[in-house]
Order: sequence, then structure tokens, then C-alpha cells
Amino acid sequence: MLWWQSPPAPPPSGERADQQPRWFDEHTVELILLEPAAPRTPPSGSKSEASLLHVHSAFLLSGAMTSTVLSIDSPDQSLDVRVPALPVTVSPTARYQLVDLELIFRDCKAATRWAPVDRPFTISWQDEFGREHVDTAGDLDRSTAASLIRYIDAGCDHQ
Repeated sequence: MLWWQSPPAPPPSGERADQQPRWFDEHTVELILLEPAAPRTPPSGSKSEASLLHVHSAFLLSGAMTSTVLSIDSPDQSLDVRVPALPVTVSPTARYQLVDLELIFRDCKAATRWAPVDRPFTISWQDEFGREHVDTAGDLDRSTAASLIRYIDAGCDHQ
């Protein structure tokens, strides 16, 4: 369901975008985790990169302002997130942009205790007026969460 929302006003005159604080703004740009990709089996005898998990995801613009996603931060030190496609722009005419996340597990013991539904990611994006926003992110359904946990457990067992 899409709805119309009037665009926010530009920054007050005299203020530069780089001097403004980061705005906490819910439901403007969302990160949706769609499906983890099954880890590839390395050739026998080669070192496994089992701590790397690819997750098919998407950014969804639910507001009315063109925004550019700048970064995704991990929930804790045991996990690192790479998104080679960043920055990614979403707009009212292109609300949905597919991306692939690379999750790197630095500490398997902590990673296997990670509950995706309890520990969302944090994303930052810049709106068309240059203001930077930060929000929690990582919406996913139960089957995606179960797949993530299963792949994390399997990958960490091979290390």
C-alpha cells in the first residue's frame, strides 16, 4: 500500500546541510531482508570462507523524498556488514531497490547467539536536502530469520 505524503520543507535558510544533526526518522527508508543465499561449498582442500553469508535484500522508500542510503551498521562487534552497491538511491518513482548484503562473522560464538529479529541493523541515508537520517532496519519474516540462523550455525560449525 502506498500513500501520499507531502515533502518536508527544505532546511531553514542560513543552515548548511553539513552542519545539521542526524535526524532519527522512522519509516522513510527501510531495509528488508528477503532471503539468505546458501553458502557455496569450497573445493576440497581449500580454506572455507564459511563466515561470509550473502543476504538478498532491498531498500524501500516509504516516504515522499528521494533519499540515498549511505551505510548499514551491524548490531554488534561480532558481525560486519558490507554492501558493495552503496550508495543506493530510492525515490518516489523508484521506491524499491534490490541489494545484496555480505554478513561477515568475526566471532562465531557470539554470531550463533545473534537473533535477527531482536538485533536490527542501523542504516543511514541522506535526503534530497542533504540532511542525514539514521534508523533501525532489517525487517524480515520468520522463515528468513530461521534461514539466517541455520546458515550462521552451519557456517560457524565449519570453522
